[in-house]
Amino acid sequence: MTSLGPPPPSVVDAAIRLLSSPEELQEDLVEGSLKTLGNSRLDQGGCEALRKNLRNGRSLERVFDAFTDSVDTARQDDAANVLVCAVLNHRAEVVREVTHHTIPLCGSPQRFISRLATLLTDTDNDTVAAVAFALLVGAMIKGRIEGNAADYRDHCVQHHPAIFGKAVALLDKIPGGGCSKSPIITFLLSAFSRERAFGPPFPGPSAVPPLVWVGMFRVIVRVLTCEDQATRDALAACIEHATAFVRHHIHRVTGTGSGSDADRAVYLAAIREDIYPLVDTLAATLTSSAADKGMRGGAAVCLECIFGFCCDFKSATEIDVEYFRDADGPVQRLMRAPNALQAYVAAVKSPANTLASTIRTGTLPLAVLEMVAVCGHRDAVYSSGCISMASDIVKRLDKQSVEEVAYCAAALQKIVGSDTDLTDMGAKIAVRAGLPVALCDVAMACIKNGQLDFAVFIDFAVETLRALVSYGDRVSSKRGGVLRSNGVTQAVLQHDSVKTMRAAERQPKGRRKANRQHQEQLTVPKKLLYLFDEIESAANERAEKIIAELDIEGTQEGAEDTNDSKGVKKRSKGKRGGKGASTKESASPSSCGAIGTSEDHSEQPDEDAEDHHGLPGPPSPSPPSPPRPSCSFSSSASVPSAVSGGSSASVGGGSGQQQGTGGGGDGGGGFITVGRKKKGGKGGNALQQQQQQQTNTADEANNNSRVFPSSSSSESTRPSSSHSSVSGGPHHAPPFFPLAPRPAVPPSRSPNRHTPTPAPSSSRGGSDEHGLAPLAAGDSSSSTLERAVEVEGRSGQGRCGGEVSELDALRQQLEAMRLEKEAIEREKKRLEEERESTECDICMAEKKSIVLIPCRHFCLCGACATALMSKPVAERLCPRCRQAITATRHVYL
Repeated sequence: MTSLGPPPPSVVDAAIRLLSSPEELQEDLVEGSLKTLGNSRLDQGGCEALRKNLRNGRSLERVFDAFTDSVDTARQDDAANVLVCAVLNHRAEVVREVTHHTIPLCGSPQRFISRLATLLTDTDNDTVAAVAFALLVGAMIKGRIEGNAADYRDHCVQHHPAIFGKAVALLDKIPGGGCSKSPIITFLLSAFSRERAFGPPFPGPSAVPPLVWVGMFRVIVRVLTCEDQATRDALAACIEHATAFVRHHIHRVTGTGSGSDADRAVYLAAIREDIYPLVDTLAATLTSSAADKGMRGGAAVCLECIFGFCCDFKSATEIDVEYFRDADGPVQRLMRAPNALQAYVAAVKSPANTLASTIRTGTLPLAVLEMVAVCGHRDAVYSSGCISMASDIVKRLDKQSVEEVAYCAAALQKIVGSDTDLTDMGAKIAVRAGLPVALCDVAMACIKNGQLDFAVFIDFAVETLRALVSYGDRVSSKRGGVLRSNGVTQAVLQHDSVKTMRAAERQPKGRRKANRQHQEQLTVPKKLLYLFDEIESAANERAEKIIAELDIEGTQEGAEDTNDSKGVKKRSKGKRGGKGASTKESASPSSCGAIGTSEDHSEQPDEDAEDHHGLPGPPSPSPPSPPRPSCSFSSSASVPSAVSGGSSASVGGGSGQQQGTGGGGDGGGGFITVGRKKKGGKGGNALQQQQQQQTNTADEANNNSRVFPSSSSSESTRPSSSHSSVSGGPHHAPPFFPLAPRPAVPPSRSPNRHTPTPAPSSSRGGSDEHGLAPLAAGDSSSSTLERAVEVEGRSGQGRCGGEVSELDALRQQLEAMRLEKEAIEREKKRLEEERESTECDICMAEKKSIVLIPCRHFCLCGACATALMSKPVAERLCPRCRQAITATRHVYL
């Protein structure tokens, strides 16, 4: 029974010793030793022992002779298996070591290469070919280290070009089974690449045959779009170097001073014949539902390379754009695939840690957008989300080189187009995609890198920003009848790059040295600064218009309030001497509270009377409080005083002087004007009684009218006497609701009289013809009280002129506070209307339908929210509160 395990160590050691023997061996012994080692599954220790014995000249010579002998293929296969175990499965240093010992055995590098070239031409065994290319890799690295291109690379190109044909033919089998194909890719890279991963580059220029780089690019496409993830991972390093090699070589051919027109014509022909057809395959992969994220990302990178080749040759050869616009060109092939451009944008913007993401350079995706736009599909560029993708790329320009910044500035002009081509729909998409701030970022990057020769881009940026700001003005002007601020202007002026540029220009020259160096570095073009100033000036004018509209609205509202107040006051007066038409009370809307008290015939306690001349006036409006049943008197209970904000403007014929701060309810007074009309009685007697008893009552009212309410008291101290114009009503008067009183100045004269508690009225006939309730049972008559009030009203101003002026000042202060309160309410109303507006905060055109989480601001439409969530996590900020957004929620209105 044959054992499937490894042979005993004694057998392997005997085979290794036999191959290392310095004596001449028979062919059957050599063949047997090779078969034993080739067919054995050696462990790590056995491979290490074999590799060490290969340093022996005789052992290596016998193995290499058997390997290059194409006559005996069986022995050749055994020798290949020995080299696979000793060379192919080890690091590059091991390969170089074996090659370093093999070249002297052949006599020269040329002979070594020639023997391997003959082997590659004759063999069909992929394993033998892979080992041969691994040995050629060691030879190329040795030549790079020695700086000898003539004996290594040039000898291959000139005398053995079939080696490269064989390599490309084997690359076409990738991905596939069998032996590893990485040595084939590594051989081509070590021969032509300028990267130092394979040692110092060969000196002098190198002409890469089109067959080589075309075959290399085809294998790049196949690996990046391969369905097998394991294949992509196994060849990741080789593909990364291969992609860089192809791109660098095309740049070198199309660069200034390198590459002739004949070479460029050959390359263009190869691209049209072999590269353009790959676009169909890549577009199908992008739109396939079976492709995973890695495959779509790889297809996107390959498209970027192809369109990048087109951009390079268009710039180098001055080829007309029609050359790339024909039916067989890359643009038409891409646009023929439905939704291919949208799928490409989605693949680029999708964050993924794949092989494609490591290969992609910062600004390479702009090549696809540039070619599509200049070939007549700019509308598709706008509608497919390409502007948003370009804006995201621009945000990372601070990490790019000067060449990348220059390319981005040039490509962005071709992608966006001129300002005259910018339609309203295009401007809407551009604003939503963040193009205004992207233009500012590119300008900032140009300035930072000292690219002040970008005058063309600065002109383009200024004109485009003006067009976008004008669009913002049109959209935000009178939408829904309300003038709103320009969102484009706000985005530009609040952007960090704009703030930095404006601050650098305004910074004084007398700063410390570091700031002066920063100022010299950021030399902002005047045209750009003038644009920012112009935008800011327009924003200020718009803000003034918005404020003016708010003031007009507030004035109209105030006028309506005033009219309502006057109407209420007139209705509360009634006819003097006649019968009242209503028994209800009314209050002014501009007062601190609204009171509507219907006529109540039940008994109510009278409140304390106070002299209003002794008060400096109420300090500020306060909510009304209900009437208190008990109060105190500071003087004689038989003499009342005039109280502001009474139910009528004057007592007796309307000629009395009103002394309160409330102004009878003229909007913003200290007390609420409450009036009650009472039926019956004659109004003509009031003036007569007041004139007859004016002199007798004046001094008494002056002595008994000093009452100062306490601010901490919970009981009301306002008088209950309401000077009604109609007598014969019930025996109670409407109460006054006081504001929070200020600490009053102590009276000059403080009477030491006992303050009695007023007793509630028990009869309805105790009132005089003016409806004034008596203060207590057995006190002076109602006519005496009325005369005292009239005298007090007429003589108060003469005796208390200073206090009246103070009341006027407080009245003005209250009026100012009222206006300020109304302004605050108008602003609050405006903010509420703004919150209730249905337009998106970014595009200002679509309806809002998305709530941002966690701040829960309802401010974006679906498209803007999708664009926001496609950005990196650090850039997902709420447009209102600038808080990081973690999720969105759709609201169905």
